[in-house]
Amino acid sequence: MNTESKITKLITKLIRETSKRDVIWVIRDAPRALNRDTEKSVPLFLQTEYKGKLLGIYDARSKDFYDEHSFYWSESIGFCILDKQDRVIWESDEYSQALLDLFNTAREQASGIDNILDDLLD
Repeated sequence: MNTESKITKLITKLIRETSKRDVIWVIRDAPRALNRDTEKSVPLFLQTEYKGKLLGIYDARSKDFYDEHSFYWSESIGFCILDKQDRVIWESDEYSQALLDLFNTAREQASGIDNILDDLLD
């Protein structure tokens, strides 16, 4: 099985386990490698520990240039594996619906939006 299909299988498993609250995501500052010395900004970084490994999922915004004077912002969702010193040892920002679903599920859980809405509705 190649790496890409293993990642898809892992993401699908993480969606299921996040939905059951067996995997808990927390909001963290993005690791230095994702923000520094790049044209990329990571406004939201979510992290979990899964089977002893640190995993991250994040919203990445990048400047893409039409020419030397004109640019536009693009957005992607990234997935990474970190070591214990918060260094990114592997990352991917290849679009997939599964990755977007995981990001949305993890963001909803980490934000506590259900509790916030319940409090506002009471």
